Amino acid sequence: MMVLNRGDICLVNFDPSKGGEIGKLRPAIVMSNVEENTILETCIVIPLSTVIQKETLPYRCFITKRDHLHQDSDACIYEIRALSKTRIKEKLSKVSKKEMEVIQQALCSILA
Repeated sequence: MMVLNRGDICLVNFDPSKGGEIGKLRPAIVMSNVEENTILETCIVIPLSTVIQKETLPYRCFITKRDHLHQDSDACIYEIRALSKTRIKEKLSKVSKKEMEVIQQALCSILA
């Protein structure tokens, strides 16, 4: 099993989805830290979508394409979830420290 670090962008299988949940095989940002990801069978992720919606913080955050993330995307912060690490297929890239700070602040705003 690959080592998953906080901030990694990985390809994740979100199927099957229920109701309004995001589905499909798509990139997601790993939010749980490497220690949790080592001892737990699940990890916490935020899925990405190529449907860009402008100025939608704290619910979405724009992520530019890089490395093996081939399209600009929105991090769908409101869709955060824990899932089995068996759903994670491969690493694509990593978010920057600044992007992680923006996502964390947005998540705290949603959960406050």
